[in-house]
Amino acid sequence: MFGGDGPLLVDLAAVPGRGVRVPPARLGEILNGLLGGALTFDDLVRGMDRCGMYMGDAGRPAFPMPAPPPGRSFPALPSTDMSLLVRTSFDDEDGWHALLDELGGIDEDGCVGTDEHDGEHAPLTALVVDDRAFEGLHPGEVPALVPSDEHTTLVALADARTFAEPGRPLTAVDLYDTPGQPAVVPCREVGSLADNLEIGNMDFFEFVAMEGVQPWWERP
Repeated sequence: MFGGDGPLLVDLAAVPGRGVRVPPARLGEILNGLLGGALTFDDLVRGMDRCGMYMGDAGRPAFPMPAPPPGRSFPALPSTDMSLLVRTSFDDEDGWHALLDELGGIDEDGCVGTDEHDGEHAPLTALVVDDRAFEGLHPGEVPALVPSDEHTTLVALADARTFAEPGRPLTAVDLYDTPGQPAVVPCREVGSLADNLEIGNMDFFEFVAMEGVQPWWERP
């Protein structure tokens, strides 16, 4: 259903589960660099372009993947075949409840969503995870925490940026093309991202804002 170009390298040591695509012609060179110590997986992550390709030519992402602090562990995320909305910042209780209200409120099953569609922005339907055990969770750490028994569409993090910037941006996390790659998008756009991924209409990277380029959802 999903898939990117080029071989996918998956981190098994520093941040297990995060991935980086590499050009096929450079696979041997890059693997030798990793094995010989000339490269680290962090080097690959820092060198990713908008499409998740190491040293690719698709432009630099406006919000590159942050480096998580070492030595942290998190429990597994809930198993679901929909999306997950995970709270990772707990400094603004009013902001959190305002976000939930904007997304349609939580129902009896612990999910946000609404049947209302404004014709432009698809509503996000997601299981809500409001647990301090996930405080400070970074995008690259997410893929290893998602159970494999269900096809979770994506994970959206409500982090410190969500409660500090206009539009309540969420950090959506790719689970398939380049696991762990983040896309910071206004909360009103995350439902469209999930829907388009589910039907294969758009790729994850199309929602990754590029440095110096106005995102398509902000254009008149």
